[in-house]
Amino acid sequence: MKKLFLALFILDIAVLTAFAQSDDDFFFDDDVIEEVEDSTSSSSQGIIFENGSVKIGGSLSASISTTTPLFSKEDKTFSDNLKDTAFTPVLSSTLTVDARPTQDLRIYTKLAFSYPFTNSSIDLTSLSSLSSINLSDVINVKECFTDFNLGDNAFFRFGVHTVSWGTGLFYSPVSDLINTSSINPEDTDAQVDGALNLRTQITFPDSLNCLWLYVVAPSDNKAIHTALAGKYEFLLGGWEFGTGLVYQYESAPKAMITASGSIKKLAVFGEAVYQYGADKEWSDDSDWNNKTSIFRGTLGITYMWKDPGITLAAQYYYDGNNVDYTQFTGAGHNFAFLTNFSKIGNAKDLSISLLGIVNVGRVTATKDNLTPFVPKDLDPSIRPQVINRLDDVAEQINNLPSAIFSATVNYAVTSNLSFGAGPYITVTSWDEKPTVALKLSARLGGGNY
Repeated sequence: MKKLFLALFILDIAVLTAFAQSDDDFFFDDDVIEEVEDSTSSSSQGIIFENGSVKIGGSLSASISTTTPLFSKEDKTFSDNLKDTAFTPVLSSTLTVDARPTQDLRIYTKLAFSYPFTNSSIDLTSLSSLSSINLSDVINVKECFTDFNLGDNAFFRFGVHTVSWGTGLFYSPVSDLINTSSINPEDTDAQVDGALNLRTQITFPDSLNCLWLYVVAPSDNKAIHTALAGKYEFLLGGWEFGTGLVYQYESAPKAMITASGSIKKLAVFGEAVYQYGADKEWSDDSDWNNKTSIFRGTLGITYMWKDPGITLAAQYYYDGNNVDYTQFTGAGHNFAFLTNFSKIGNAKDLSISLLGIVNVGRVTATKDNLTPFVPKDLDPSIRPQVINRLDDVAEQINNLPSAIFSATVNYAVTSNLSFGAGPYITVTSWDEKPTVALKLSARLGGGNY
């Protein structure tokens, strides 16, 4: 199997060589080089802002929502359901500082705050969180990096930043290779968390092709566990393709490909990841033999009708990892779709959104099948506590929705005030009745500054 992965590596190198040439006739798509523009512009005087200046900005989101169960498997009375109404306030903000001391140097920091401004809960679906004694602070450093360059073709970024490798809208197994969190299908605009890394971007003269190289800092501060990654992006016939590898000592090596383009007016995107061995297999035995081949892949489309104001997005994602901890939280077949009507007839202040998220194939969690995933080298004073709480972990995992469907009618009173209402349906188990709730929401100001 080691020879097979070596062959994949040689194939990637061959691709890099074959496409490192002029592509003046290739189709140009603004979305194709979004990350390229960010890096190259950071060294171009006057494109973002003048040298020596500092820009401070950010955003604030403010909303409230209530969710009242109407029908559920418990068959409660309406008065009891009313008492179970959930009240969810959302108050979050980001603060960014973007400085350009010189033409060839950029310094950027992005902090995030969210209510409640103290962390008083532990996510039981994450085994690692159970071993933590100290709760995290309210301030979350979303990004903190510096950009610099050598000449006009080599650009560097060092720090914590989100890696936009993938093409997926609701799911992105390729971006998950480096980032430390995944896309939230219910809130695809939310920024995922990146890892501390050194990124090198190499552009080729007279070409839109680009090579990305990453050195990702190890979480345990052991140099031998430093991860290395590389991706080559090239344009071909109006389509953007990417191919890359991720390698870390005594960890599952991974190979990936991405593609995005259009078929007439239909935008199409896809990703695929091949992984040799599950993470648990490598943690138990670092030998290259007897490892499971794991495949993850996704395919999606988007389409927009400008005149009636309709946007459609749909994505299928298959996660074939039935060995690691993820088998309890999202393995199997996943589907997501979103349809948005930005106006209803001539009423531009009314809109409708339809959302569906479905998972089929998730494994039921129990204390017995969760125990093997508790790290054997965990602090002996903490490990028994973690194992004792696995029943609670299993219950919380099994209560994660297998499907979510919602329909929301939105009314914009002003640009700063809007209301939404509609059914919110969750399916915990396909063998049980779904829960049908009424969700009411209000957006209260907020925006970018």
